[in-house]
Amino acid sequence: MTTVLAYDLGASSGRLVAQTFNGQTLTTKEIHRFQNKPTYENNHYYWDYDNLVKELNQGLDKVTSPAKSLGIDTWGVDFGLLNKNGQLVSKPFSYRDSHTVPYVQKAMKHIPAQTLFEQTGNEISSINTVFQLMAIQSQYPQYLSQTTDILMTPNLLMHALSGVKLNEFTIASTSQLVNKNKQWDKDIQHTLFNRTHPFAAIEMPHQIVGNLKNHSAIQMVLVPGHDTACALSALPIQNLNAVFISIGTWGLIGKETKAPIITDDAFQQRFTNEGTSEGQYRFQKNAMGFWILQKCREEWKQQGLHFTYELEIQALQQAKSFNTFIDPDDDQFFNPVSMLQAIKQYCIQTNQQVPITPGEHIRCFTESLALKYAYTIEQIETITKTKTTDIYIGGGGTQNTNLCQFIANASNKIVHTGPTEASSIGNGLSQLRALGELHSIEEGRQLVANSFEIKQYEPQHNIEWQEAIDRFHQLLHK
Repeated sequence: MTTVLAYDLGASSGRLVAQTFNGQTLTTKEIHRFQNKPTYENNHYYWDYDNLVKELNQGLDKVTSPAKSLGIDTWGVDFGLLNKNGQLVSKPFSYRDSHTVPYVQKAMKHIPAQTLFEQTGNEISSINTVFQLMAIQSQYPQYLSQTTDILMTPNLLMHALSGVKLNEFTIASTSQLVNKNKQWDKDIQHTLFNRTHPFAAIEMPHQIVGNLKNHSAIQMVLVPGHDTACALSALPIQNLNAVFISIGTWGLIGKETKAPIITDDAFQQRFTNEGTSEGQYRFQKNAMGFWILQKCREEWKQQGLHFTYELEIQALQQAKSFNTFIDPDDDQFFNPVSMLQAIKQYCIQTNQQVPITPGEHIRCFTESLALKYAYTIEQIETITKTKTTDIYIGGGGTQNTNLCQFIANASNKIVHTGPTEASSIGNGLSQLRALGELHSIEEGRQLVANSFEIKQYEPQHNIEWQEAIDRFHQLLHK
């Protein structure tokens, strides 16, 4: 029996999960869960690093059974700046902060957008590490003058618990600063910063790198630092041409490829290439997940309306089908003051009926998300010149049975869902490989298939959905 501990942090919550491997199956037990959201101070959005570290330690203090190791995965692109004493120079900025937006165009004056895409494989997006660093160098140069190490978020938290200073490949690959050789690109840095920044070295996952400072019997394992890379490695994919979707605050839709796809079509349609746990790539679209619904829930709560998941299902079912659509990836929904107002404004702009009740909003969101994911899968099939009949979904989105069925309907493909905690399970599988208990991603995926329920959804109501698809495509191309 081997027990490992996986810390999996998303952009809205974090959890510590103990995973026990008995040689045949894997069982999981949640030990600690906490909220995680940016704080707004002095006109900027930051992550509350001190509170995150406090929560990490509180969770570890709850562990009662012997555990061999710990791994940490998080969302992408964000990072921390450490001084020579190993302390943060400033609170880490959140990718939700809009101070990076002007620096995209400033960067393009020095490196054409398509060239930057071809060098890094990453979609040009203002949230990327490269533009965050440009903003910091311009607005707060004193921070960088004090910095001796730059660590991506999971590795920053790993350092807090173990003192180890390393960056892991999958999380580094979200930065737009890593080249095809899987190294920090010095040419890009010299062009945009007139210097190189002190990023800690990039290492591949599945290796023991140290021990925890406060729990010295527990080994620190470098796991895939990006939660999507962890989730993908835990999906029991059998068909190599299958499409994967990881749904949480964000929705990531893509397929595994051996090398980055950096064609003109991939660039024009805003796809990205990020690392997998095996040192290969995820060709994917970084899309909207449950962020829109999360923000709506916050506003409804302020209005005195409290929705359980069951009540949300009931409200959706009572609302009329295919009444109103939104493009979930429209910039208006990125971080508005009021999400309900943003939806209203979008509907007015597109000459559609404005949702009124929570049920109408929930159905509008759920149908629109399914339709956009199906649209994205069509793009993937065209660019990669491959067809697939299967979609594998992991993450919290697997619990939303309406959304999973709608995705099957909209894409006309079989949807396989599970495991729900795919990111934390992928984190644990990486640790078991580092410990020598597993030897490949295939072994890990088979273990998941043996250990967790995998549901299937067959496409339904094809004629009704085809009409909805046609309307949705017209909306996107207006």
